[in-house]
Amino acid sequence: MASPSDHPAADDLDLLRILCCVAWADGEFSPEEKALLDRLVERYVIGAGESDGSLAVAAEVLAATPEPLEALETLLPRLSGQDDRQLVVKLAYMMIRVGGRLGEESGINTREKVAYRRVVDAVGLPESEIEEAEWAGEEELARHGGLLGILRSRFAWLPG
Repeated sequence: MASPSDHPAADDLDLLRILCCVAWADGEFSPEEKALLDRLVERYVIGAGESDGSLAVAAEVLAATPEPLEALETLLPRLSGQDDRQLVVKLAYMMIRVGGRLGEESGINTREKVAYRRVVDAVGLPESEIEEAEWAGEEELARHGGLLGILRSRFAWLPG
């Protein structure tokens, strides 16, 4: 029988599943979204003390398996606390920013934007906190050189 430490914490898995719901909203999980998910797992989960690798494995499975948008209805109410709600808004925003397609007016995929709005509506944060979370997401993406920076961090062989 596996010990509790052999499995990722439920709230970490919920966070990963929420991000995957947003990414899968358009019917695909792009390489850019996968690279971002890997980086977010490394920074926010493994870097925060989860070192057994089970969440990295869970992220691989979730990225490979379509997560229905309806799962948000179950997952979002389980977020515990203000910090978790702000974090999920920030990370979901980052996911829709890298998941945009060429030719879309805002650079954000329309179906993923709808999923993001569901996240925002469900967490119930004041507009000022939503804007702050989005700004923090933009800053983090910019620090890593946007999409190309994220891909470079994952794929060192990409040209400069």
